[in-house]
This record gives sequence, structure tokens and C-alpha cells, in this order.
Amino acid sequence: MVRAIVLSLALLVGIGGIIPLATNYTEAGADKPKKAKKRQWKGVKKYSKRWWQLYRKQERRKKALANSRRSLRLRQIRLANVRKMAETGDAVQTKVTKTMPKPKVLDSAPAMLPSGEKAPKGWKRGQPSASDLQFRVDDDNGANVGSAAIAVVGPAIGADGDNSRSKTVGGVSTSSLRRTVIDKMIREEGWVVNDYQKQIGGKKVYVVVAQSPGAGNSVNARLFYFTEVDGKIYSVATSAPNDDSKRIEQESEKVINSLQRKSTTQQAAIKE
Repeated sequence: MVRAIVLSLALLVGIGGIIPLATNYTEAGADKPKKAKKRQWKGVKKYSKRWWQLYRKQERRKKALANSRRSLRLRQIRLANVRKMAETGDAVQTKVTKTMPKPKVLDSAPAMLPSGEKAPKGWKRGQPSASDLQFRVDDDNGANVGSAAIAVVGPAIGADGDNSRSKTVGGVSTSSLRRTVIDKMIREEGWVVNDYQKQIGGKKVYVVVAQSPGAGNSVNARLFYFTEVDGKIYSVATSAPNDDSKRIEQESEKVINSLQRKSTTQQAAIKE
């Protein structure tokens, strides 16, 4: 009788301990995170042509989303920096800048081109730069309407063919030159509109037409001219509102003519 009672008590104690443990394990198992299943397209065989099309589309969507998030983050950082500068009293630095004398010599001195000729009317010398020659373009009333820059892109690597359709400038492919413009427009949130070749002063010139955002939701016309002079490839880049684009185009071609005349003059002097 005593033995039966002891066994019954031991059984009850054992069951009482097992039930809580089983309950804890069951609840813990329910909290385990489920592994996310890889997205599969119904009815599409994996690694088939259609599968790759959907996969690339998905990746492009992810990349575009990441770029938009990055752009939004950059804007937020810039706004935060502007607010911080305003709050910390950057007016001291602004006051010092305003009291500094303006370089009047830049406005009064005549703007000269690399050829030694005077720049077109309205072109004023801009901020000095080690990589290019900067100009500020003003209208007849002296108001600033755009900018221009003349730079040496690099050395020519060969002569262009007699065929007018040969897509090179100084032996450098026009696609490579166009890529430099595209990269610049990406950095400035602009876009390329067109590109073509034309004859200026009897010499082949490659032109890339682009646009970029301007002030007050306007659009600026961007022109990039590439030509070979004295074994170097020169670039003449201009930016102006669409209303002034025709004038800027004509003045850019005058600059190209000036550079080419410099080459012709030097060659004539060598022959003498």
C-alpha cells in the first residue's frame, strides 16, 4: 500500500515537471523567425531566358530605388548643413567675404583666347582654374547669361581619315568624347540630347548637345565642341538659357575658328 502511494506521488511529480518543459519548447519553437523564401516567378523556368529578363528587371528596380534613396539622403544632408551653418552664425564669414575687395582687374582686363585673339564680345574672364580657361558670358546690358570654358582634353593619337563619316577627332573616337560629356551631365543632373559632326573653318568638329536644370525650373542649353589643334584635342563647353543658345553657338564657333587660325599661322611660320 505504501509502495503504491510512493509510486503515484513520483508519477505525479514527473508529469508535473514534463508539462511546463514541453510548453516552453513549443512556445520557443513558434517564435523562431522563418527564412524568407527567394522570389520565384510562377510558371518561369529558372535560368531560362524569361527568368533572366525578369531578374535583370528586378535588379534594375532595386538599383533605381537605391539611387533615389541615396539622392534623398544627400539632399537631406545638404539641407542639414545649410541649417547648421545658418544657426552657428556663418554670417561672420559672409561679412568678411563682403568686405573683401572684388578683383576688378578681371572685369577690366580684356578676355583673351588661347590663340592670342580677343574673346567674343560679352565674354569676361572668369575664376582662374588650373584645368581650363573660364569665361563669364554677359548680354549687351552686362547681365550674366551663361558661362564658357576652354580646355585641352588630351593629346591627339592619330590623323582623321578623309571620309567625313569617320567618327574620330584627332584619332580619338567620338564615342569616347561623348562619354566624357555624359559623365559630366550625370554629375550635374543633366542629359545629352544629340551629337553630330560638322565642318568649321574647313576642319571637322564634333559637337555634343546637352541640357541641364537652370534657375527657376528653367533649362540650360549645353554645347560641347571638340576639335584637334596642334596635336591636341581642345574642348569648348558653354552653358546658357535656351533663349541665348543660338548666340552662344555662334560665339563658340568663332572660338573654334580662332584656335584653328592659330594652328594655321604657326604652320605657315614654320614653312617660312
